[in-house]
Amino acid sequence: MEGSSFDLATATDISTILRQWEENHQVYSFDPVPWLNRLADLVEGETELYMKMDPDPFDDRHPSRSDPTGNLGHMLKTIFKRDTFVNKLIGEYSRENYWSRLGQPDRDVNTLNVAATRLLLDVVPGLEASIVFQEAEGLITKLFSWAEKAPNPLQTYATGLLATAMEVSEIAGNHKDKNMHLVPIMLERLRDILNVFLEEKKKEKITSVRPFAMFQSKSQLKDGTINVESSENRLDDEPDEDPPTDAPSSVEIFAPPKKKIRRRKSRRDDEIKASASTQIKLDIPTVKEESSNSSWAELEVNLIGTIQIHPLTDSTKMIMIFRYLASLGEYQDLLGHCIEHNAIDLILRSIDLKITGDSRLAFEALKYLSTLLCHKRFVQDFLCSDGLRKLLVIPRPSIAATGVSLCLYFLACSEDAMERICSGDQRVVEHMVIFAMWLLECGHESGRWNATLFFAVTFKLAVILDLFDKNDGLRLLYNAIATLSIFNDDEGPLDEDKEYVEKQSVKHVCSSLKRYFEAHMIRKLQLLAENVGSPTNSYQNMVKDNMYDNIQLLLEFLPFRAKWPAIDRFLSLNGIHQMLKIIAMAYDWTFNGRSETVRSALEVLALVSVYPRAQLALCEKVDVPFENSAVGIHIVLGASEGEIVNDSEVQKAALNAIINCVCAPKYRIGDDVSNMQWGTKKKSRSPEDLLEKMWECVRANNGIMVLLQLLLTKAPITDADSIRALACQALCGLARSAKVTQIMSQLPLFTSGQLQVLIREPILQDKRQEHVKFQKFAIELLERVLGKSKPALNEFDYSLDRIRRADIVAQTRISFNEKQLLMLIQQHLLSRGFGIAADALQKEADLPYQQPRILARSTVVGTPGAARARTFPVNHGASLPNRTVSNCQSTPSNGPSNSPRPTVKRIKTPRALQKAVENQLAPVLKVAPDRPNNEAKPSASLDDIVKEYLMNQHSLCRNPMVTCPEFDLFVPHKCPDPKPRGSAPTNFTMRYQRRALYPPAGGPMGAMLDRHLVYSRYKPSRTIKQGDSDSAFTCATFSACEQFVMVGTQTGDLKLFNKMTGADEATYTCHDSAIFKIEPNRDGSLVLTSSSWRRPLSALWSMGEFFDLKYSFDDEESLEFSKMTQDKVVGTRNEVATIYDVNTGQSLMSLKPTSSNAYTRNQATFNDTDDLILSDGVLWDVTSGKVIHKFDKLNQQLSGVFHPNGLEIVSSAEVWDLRTFHLLRTVPTLAQCVPSFSHSSKIMFGIPLDKEPDDEGMHSDSSFRVLDAQTYSQIATIDIKKSIYSLSIDTDDLTLVLVENTARDDVYGDLSESIVRLYDIGRQKDEDQQAEQEEEEETDEDDDEDGGSHTFSEAMSFLEDIQSLQSDSNSDNGPLSLPSVPSSSVSSYSSNSDSDSSWITEDSDVQDRPSNDEDQGDNDVFSALNS
Repeated sequence: MEGSSFDLATATDISTILRQWEENHQVYSFDPVPWLNRLADLVEGETELYMKMDPDPFDDRHPSRSDPTGNLGHMLKTIFKRDTFVNKLIGEYSRENYWSRLGQPDRDVNTLNVAATRLLLDVVPGLEASIVFQEAEGLITKLFSWAEKAPNPLQTYATGLLATAMEVSEIAGNHKDKNMHLVPIMLERLRDILNVFLEEKKKEKITSVRPFAMFQSKSQLKDGTINVESSENRLDDEPDEDPPTDAPSSVEIFAPPKKKIRRRKSRRDDEIKASASTQIKLDIPTVKEESSNSSWAELEVNLIGTIQIHPLTDSTKMIMIFRYLASLGEYQDLLGHCIEHNAIDLILRSIDLKITGDSRLAFEALKYLSTLLCHKRFVQDFLCSDGLRKLLVIPRPSIAATGVSLCLYFLACSEDAMERICSGDQRVVEHMVIFAMWLLECGHESGRWNATLFFAVTFKLAVILDLFDKNDGLRLLYNAIATLSIFNDDEGPLDEDKEYVEKQSVKHVCSSLKRYFEAHMIRKLQLLAENVGSPTNSYQNMVKDNMYDNIQLLLEFLPFRAKWPAIDRFLSLNGIHQMLKIIAMAYDWTFNGRSETVRSALEVLALVSVYPRAQLALCEKVDVPFENSAVGIHIVLGASEGEIVNDSEVQKAALNAIINCVCAPKYRIGDDVSNMQWGTKKKSRSPEDLLEKMWECVRANNGIMVLLQLLLTKAPITDADSIRALACQALCGLARSAKVTQIMSQLPLFTSGQLQVLIREPILQDKRQEHVKFQKFAIELLERVLGKSKPALNEFDYSLDRIRRADIVAQTRISFNEKQLLMLIQQHLLSRGFGIAADALQKEADLPYQQPRILARSTVVGTPGAARARTFPVNHGASLPNRTVSNCQSTPSNGPSNSPRPTVKRIKTPRALQKAVENQLAPVLKVAPDRPNNEAKPSASLDDIVKEYLMNQHSLCRNPMVTCPEFDLFVPHKCPDPKPRGSAPTNFTMRYQRRALYPPAGGPMGAMLDRHLVYSRYKPSRTIKQGDSDSAFTCATFSACEQFVMVGTQTGDLKLFNKMTGADEATYTCHDSAIFKIEPNRDGSLVLTSSSWRRPLSALWSMGEFFDLKYSFDDEESLEFSKMTQDKVVGTRNEVATIYDVNTGQSLMSLKPTSSNAYTRNQATFNDTDDLILSDGVLWDVTSGKVIHKFDKLNQQLSGVFHPNGLEIVSSAEVWDLRTFHLLRTVPTLAQCVPSFSHSSKIMFGIPLDKEPDDEGMHSDSSFRVLDAQTYSQIATIDIKKSIYSLSIDTDDLTLVLVENTARDDVYGDLSESIVRLYDIGRQKDEDQQAEQEEEEETDEDDDEDGGSHTFSEAMSFLEDIQSLQSDSNSDNGPLSLPSVPSSSVSSYSSNSDSDSSWITEDSDVQDRPSNDEDQGDNDVFSALNS
């Protein structure tokens, strides 16, 4: 479009106008005023349309975000994209010397400045004030000058721009003096304009004639206007009688309909109708729908208001002044001007819509009022001016009513003001509460927020709380979040801004609900205190400052069947489920108020969970939008371990909710024990029934594991002690359940003294007070787990084993040689110089003579091997100094001349005993101040002191006995270690020698010791390395025929290597990702493979003449054959187990638990009889497909496997009894290990899992553990110095195959070396063989091509090892002789033998082995280990 043909006056496209401006603005005669005015007209037109949509007046977002479909936001974006135009507008058109700089001083610069400031004021919603006004040099100074002295409209436009600039605190601080000067000027100017404005309004009302006025009733006409009775007068008088039922209580105001027959319903109509039910009899200025002849144009000013920028009006002038004053209202320095110029009067006159009729003006005045209400002095003046009444008569719905919400919130923040209001006219208080309740449902988000915060602050006031409950305020507060789109499954994805706004609403409502129930809790405590009536009762002064202390009081004192209407109402609204939804959904939220929201919701649950019905609601399932349903307790437990929000305050709030559920007392004060049930017999419940249900619910949702993990938490360090104390308190409550106690009694935390270590010191020294709480609950927990009340030990230094020993010690009868005690007394008298008394004691008691000496400095030469040192605690764990107790041989000495002195053994008195006696006698012999010395009476005897000393010795025994022989005072006591009579020796030579006397294994436990010896030795026999083109190995197992080793690779190939030669026999492509599991069936016709991530995840292959795919399972993460018949396979997909028929590949049964344990490495497995399946910690009956039992989850990864004995389940470190479902024991060695059993079912191997659970099948530990499968005792830990990826054992239990990989340090997941190594079980390599093996690995040579032969020399080397074991045991067991080996066994060895049959095994016959003469001799030697 050419510039000459462009018609600016009719142009409506902003882009076109700006493009034409860019083409013409550099012309010398160019006049920018028409362009600026046209742009301003267009922006103002769109702004007016935007305002008619009734946007939130407190929403300061860009219009393109608050109304994405509107033209205003698009228009503002288009303008600010033109940097040249914006710079010209701000930097040049706003200057007073613009024309003079261009050499055209005759032009009117004022007109240009007016147009520029007008347009700049119009585009303020899209302006970044902190950037624009700080970068524009001199603009702020000019605005101050224009706002003070310039004529209108420039003065008003400058005032509006100053208001925007002063919103930036840095700019306001830099121009403090100018503001101090300008504020009083603005207040006076506002007064003048307001007076003129009100006079004109009065004249308009007198002269105005309304159409159709004759249809109004007489009660509605007064002086030609709508007759609205003064609300102020109505508040002063008694309320009118109730209106007739057929007359509406309030009037609906609506926009004019587009059609005569049918009127379009708007959101504003719904708000007015909703307000009708909550408005009290105090009428507001509205018009009845039935007789209304008011047009929307007339009512729009009252409801929404307008701002007419051009031409300027008095209303707009006052609006700009109010905006400027509001931006500075919070500053204390300017408060004096406000009081001096009576700003309260200006505000109250401006908000009187009955006179002004301008809702926008009233809103701006209310914004200014809200900033002044931050000052306590102004609040008192406001109340004295009867300002609250005038706020409450503002019509609603209207934009001014939204402004009232902010004023009410700031009023609520002043405690003095609220107390004054509540102690005044109760009708005003009621009107205020109902006004705020209406705001909870108003159409503006900010109004709802402010009303919510108002109630959150004022719920502590009893008057407001009562009015809120009386008018069903809880329903309104709940609906504020229940109706949000984020909780609606049918709603599509929300835009970012709307989602943020709704999440903020959730945060405010949760905070308010917390305050609501906290206020009710305090009131309930006060009622309990009043009901008792006695001033000295335990209820008095029971209300604490800490909310959780009050909760504990309610748990103790609230009767079980007491009614609580507030919580009952909350339950009827399904409020607890709503809180749980919020907590669960917050896991995916990212806004900055997420932690506060979740914490408030959890605190609401903690408050209401005091009530029994609320606890039952936590056991119900909750439907979470866009997710699977979950039990309420499960969600709370997830929050307690930091899974939802990693915030310590959130964790503590969740733990407190759990404590309320599991720690409630069984019997409460005020309950009738004989009648503790309610309802029918079918639904009757007692406190014990409820507790049992809560305990079971927490158990079923893995609460024990979560709480035990929290006991060990150390982060965050500032709150770790608090979290630990709360978790221990919850465990104390759970420990009242017999089932939970049985599980805890087998955990390492209690059996191995881990809790004892935690009790000793706090995590942070500054948190000793929290640590004291933890100590208290930890001791209580131990007492409940043990069933003991007060163990005779140091209360901070004991474990279950120590308590068991203390119980035995307490039952032991202590006896000692009294003559030894007399000898100790004699020695003590001699050391103190009482020789005569010592001689008298010696003669009377017939004691041996002892030379007088000082005990502390005596030097005694003891006999070799007789001295033993030991430290003995005295008085139940009190520590004593380390002393040496010795049996010594003294030299002969001559006695006095009158009596012969025989040579006797001189005894050194034990210092520990002497110190103990002194410590015990010190408090006993202490003389009371009011009693003569001769009246001091000891309260303990010497006999008691010595017995206590000996008992403390006895308590230090590792295996104390109840029945003990007489104690020796000169020799430290020690009970013998338990050992069965006739048990087999631990030394193999002795055990072999005893076989003839105690067949077949040399005595009890002999076979076990043989197994331990055999399975503690492993010798590498074959190494299979990857080729240059091969990928890394990931898993390996033996084929059914034992001739091949089946190996899986990272690229999804299945390789078959010859077991004897290591040659690569075949390669099959099975998957496109790493294979982590291979399982052939017993006859070798089928093989299962499972890969890590690409479909098909698992497959079944036939291995006959050809290797073919039989069935593929796309979604099954793992497959396993059934154990007995192997005609079925079970697949695992997350927590779901599916049984398939091997012949048809069809699904037979799908097993999905109702409550998942969510093990990260769950693999379903059959038991040995194929009638049970274990998957995700749930035991299933294969026949019926029903759940038999769900085991408690005590680890995160492994679900467990069946023990071959058919009686136990091994899940990581936990061993469960299949008969009773009790936890039999915990085996720390197996923690986070994948177990596999030997085919004899007597040995168990464990491979530790890697630290990254996302890498399927990968292991990073370089050692595997070997355990006895019967006793779970550890046999050995074999370190191979490489990462173990897989372990498998052959059917003869003679060979072990491992996949050993070495990862590169710089590349994660990249393996620099990958090998498959075979080990001979029962053979041990010496150092020379180790060096040779390392050399072979470096040179790629393999000297042991036959798989590792066992020659005569190797056998004799093994016998030499046995002889060395014999020599080591001679000192303990006496001289032993090596058992003779039959000559035939030795002579039959050949040095040229290359057999592979020298295996140490429990089976006498080894299949598939050659039986030549050399092999027979070899077998004869190693048959010594047969069991």
